[in-house]
Amino acid sequence: MKNLYEHVDALANADPARPAILVCDITGAITEEISRSELLTRVCEAVAYLQSTGMRVGDRVALEFGNCADLLILSWAAWSMGVVTVPLDLKRDTNELRDYKIKASGAKLLISQKEFLKTDSTSGEISWMPNLSHEALILFTSGTTARPKGADLTLENLVANAEGIMEWLHMGEDDRFLVQLPLHHINSTTFCLASLLAGASIALPPAYSNSHFWEQAAGSGATLTSVVPSIIFDQLARHAEFDAVKNRLKLRRIQLGSAPVVVSDTLEFMQKFSVPLYQGYGQTETALRVTGVPMDLSKEQHEKAVSENSIGTPMPWAHVEIADAGGRILGEKQEGELIVKGPAVMRGYVGGEPAFRDGYFLTGDIGYWKELMERRFFFLKGRAKELIIKGGVNISPVAVENALKRLSIDIEQAYVIGVYDVRYGEEVGTVIVWKDGIDLECALRRLKLVLLSEHDVLSAYETPKYLTAVRAEDLPMTSTGKVQRTILKRNLADKMGSLYELFRSEEYRFIVISPQSPLTEQSRILYNHCWQPLVKNAREYKKYLDDYLTLGAVDKNGALAGQISFSYNDDVFCCVSICSASFKPKLVPEIKDIPNQEFVQQYLLTGHDPVMNFHRTLGAELVEVIPHGRPEDKSALGYTMLVRYPPVGTEELSGPVSHQLIQAIRIWARDVRAEVTALSRPGGLASYLYRSA
Repeated sequence: MKNLYEHVDALANADPARPAILVCDITGAITEEISRSELLTRVCEAVAYLQSTGMRVGDRVALEFGNCADLLILSWAAWSMGVVTVPLDLKRDTNELRDYKIKASGAKLLISQKEFLKTDSTSGEISWMPNLSHEALILFTSGTTARPKGADLTLENLVANAEGIMEWLHMGEDDRFLVQLPLHHINSTTFCLASLLAGASIALPPAYSNSHFWEQAAGSGATLTSVVPSIIFDQLARHAEFDAVKNRLKLRRIQLGSAPVVVSDTLEFMQKFSVPLYQGYGQTETALRVTGVPMDLSKEQHEKAVSENSIGTPMPWAHVEIADAGGRILGEKQEGELIVKGPAVMRGYVGGEPAFRDGYFLTGDIGYWKELMERRFFFLKGRAKELIIKGGVNISPVAVENALKRLSIDIEQAYVIGVYDVRYGEEVGTVIVWKDGIDLECALRRLKLVLLSEHDVLSAYETPKYLTAVRAEDLPMTSTGKVQRTILKRNLADKMGSLYELFRSEEYRFIVISPQSPLTEQSRILYNHCWQPLVKNAREYKKYLDDYLTLGAVDKNGALAGQISFSYNDDVFCCVSICSASFKPKLVPEIKDIPNQEFVQQYLLTGHDPVMNFHRTLGAELVEVIPHGRPEDKSALGYTMLVRYPPVGTEELSGPVSHQLIQAIRIWARDVRAEVTALSRPGGLASYLYRSA
């Protein structure tokens, strides 16, 4: 393509009546059809309007428009005559940010949508730009903790990327692209340009609609769209809307990107709706896509790429590498910063901020590549500024978020951030949006149980140690639906609750004691006090805390008043020890003749044993007596007993600490629909036999 105007002119001459832009209402019904010949006319009129305002080659104009055909036409007109556009965010730009963008870009003129609709300009001779090398677009990246930076993009940058997208997604003139993201964002900007270059048509509703997504796709006749992960998530609950229009749908593929992708949502979407999703990666500074999952993969290969959350292979224009902090190019499976160079990469930032090293644009994203199907596939770990560095080890927020979605069906959305930790520097924290209609406290306890139990989804090192919940509407988001983790971190990092804290009563906080807990030594001392002679040294006790979950009751002075240890397997909580700081050990008499199992069972059933009576007070029943369970336990003469508790009747935690501990376990078990048993000891057996003798 020599220049943009000649391409529009060629399309009009080739097939003047063919639709170029189809304006739709919120339901996808077409309300206006702009043919190729009309598009050419309106581009010329827009150039005349810009000339009438005094705009000349190299001048910059700020555009304050919502999604509408006029914004596309005015942008293409400006680029064709050498005027640089500066799109503003009509919804999210505050007056201060709007003024900043206008000033930083050097825009000489601001055109609003209402103002442009009133224009009716004619002009004499128009001087079209002869090539693509000129500056065309200044687009400000989403601001988080600092002012946004303005990426300075030439028309060559935009066209190079658009041509790459055409080739990647096999776009042709029979395609119709449905705009679902704001036109002031690089995604819609470049996809619309790709559609124009391919001779495809563009379907343009006023905005994305959760409830009308499938209706828009069907009504507009779209064959292709580009979305962000939040849209995919939205539509998982819209099966009825899909069913209503599925026989009219022509949608053959959907491009997914612009924010971290949730693997489970992607796989579920493709399974439910049978529309393939192709993940792509890129940035404003690269005029959009740098990599993309290829369309020529088999169904099995595509699903494998999706399940591994690959961002795909490089676009035809892109030279992509992984480098360390010193700029050394890294090999297969080595983690470092993703760097890129090629004709789609911006000139630089309008403010002159550093962005390059050795000719490569530094993306700030951490990832790696590995060879799959004889091609180099890339994978992201996260933004460098968003990665959690725990004890010198990088942890990917995206990987943890995807794992959490697999571990809990209660989670609607999860966002992982770094939380200050005195030991590791940073710990893993998670901001959760729960699904509607669930008991939030129960959901949180269910998640904590999964995270604290054995599973192969997250390592202990990656497991979030801090959690909090927010409503979906309170998430800080960019205009394209990307949640800003840096703002979440700034606002919520110091407001998170601990993974280990489960319950509170009037007297106690109930905390899971891990091997690394500051309560570990207190816990070991209490265990040894209550379970003499079954004492454990420090090393043995840390292994014990690894093998069993231990819930401690901490009083208002920070002292450990009691604890209970249990296992959780096959939907059964099995308590293996309970300790109270108020317990007073008694001397155990020596008994030489060990009674048989039947005798011990009758002894327990007739109410002679204080330990069994304790369990019975709380509703437990005896299941079986087990000989030789703990041979060294002289008070029980080596016997153990298995008791079962009925379902919990109340959430109230009251009474002695031992009662509250049992009640807490029963509530927790109810949360996950599990049974509660206790492997206890007939602790008064030896004393009973001694007294009877």
